[in-house]
Amino acid sequence: MAIDAPTGRGPTHDVGAGDLEPALPGLGPEPTREEYASWSRRVVASLLDTAIVATVLFLAVGPAYEVAWLPGISFGVTTSTVVPGGTWWALGTAAALFALQGWTGATPGKRTVGIVVVHATTGRPAGLIRTVLRHVAHLLDAILYIGFLRPLWHAQRRTFADSVCSTVVLRQVRPPVPFLGPGTDPGGPTPSRTVTAAATVLSVGSAVFVLGPASYTGGDVWTATCTPEVSDESPLTVGDVQVVSWSTPGTESRWGVTRTSPLPDEAGDETGLDASFAVDLDLDAALDQPLDAALVLRLETWQGDDLGTFESPFRVEQHADGSSNWETVTPSGSGLDTVHVPAATVAALPTAWSWEASVVVEGETVASCGGRGPS
Repeated sequence: MAIDAPTGRGPTHDVGAGDLEPALPGLGPEPTREEYASWSRRVVASLLDTAIVATVLFLAVGPAYEVAWLPGISFGVTTSTVVPGGTWWALGTAAALFALQGWTGATPGKRTVGIVVVHATTGRPAGLIRTVLRHVAHLLDAILYIGFLRPLWHAQRRTFADSVCSTVVLRQVRPPVPFLGPGTDPGGPTPSRTVTAAATVLSVGSAVFVLGPASYTGGDVWTATCTPEVSDESPLTVGDVQVVSWSTPGTESRWGVTRTSPLPDEAGDETGLDASFAVDLDLDAALDQPLDAALVLRLETWQGDDLGTFESPFRVEQHADGSSNWETVTPSGSGLDTVHVPAATVAALPTAWSWEASVVVEGETVASCGGRGPS
């Protein structure tokens, strides 16, 4: 009695003509629905791959971009501020995952849960180009998430991206024949427990890393405003003074690994403290000669001990037609309307300190106000 050779894919079943898409010749006998990767396995695999990207970004550049392998599902190691180098690390990690899937049919996340992506015609991995196009085609799946949910009812458990790119996702531990080059036999290379174990450690370890406990320090922004008293003899009008303190960048720590969190975009390239003045020439003032003035910010303890004085000198010259010309005086603290205090000075301030902002014209203080710093 003749016995059919085992296929390794389990028994087939009879289905209606409309239940399946055209036959999949590269896969041999039509797989049963149970041999196609379940929706839950595919979701878990995607989340594990997301965790890998998030972990690489955190270790390389600190809290970086939002990482969402599936739209709307991301991990909490992100900030809204672009981190230098973050884009390249994200693209490089994604490219590595695409290459692994294109060549072997599985990313570390997919290998961990035991699924592979193969070409429906050849039964081999889809290749890098088709893999990238498949990921782009997931934009169709993201419309109301219908495509991502489609495997729940589709006979071959395909998303729209799978149908467009002629791929299927199988529940299979043994990897298929590589995309290029011969395999050891029609069933593909002998599965390596070492590779699978490494993929599992990488995937699960990354998930534990990004979902585990985290601690945060610093990075807060402090602001204060005061309205100065202006002398009647002042040739300048002076509005409210705003003081903004950009503290040194905060940190985020995960499992003993600490990385610096970027400051908000509005902090600029240099941290510290900035006092912004609203100063203009009084319309009733008539200048016979250029006016030498300065914006001054004095820091002191609550007891009145001096902690440092910072100035931004400027000069005003009035023209015959009534217009005026403003220019900074070299060396200048920051500019025409701002006094800057370096981050090192701010970091050295005591727990309790105060500030006084003033405008000085020809050596005389014409406006001043102040307040207390954060304690």
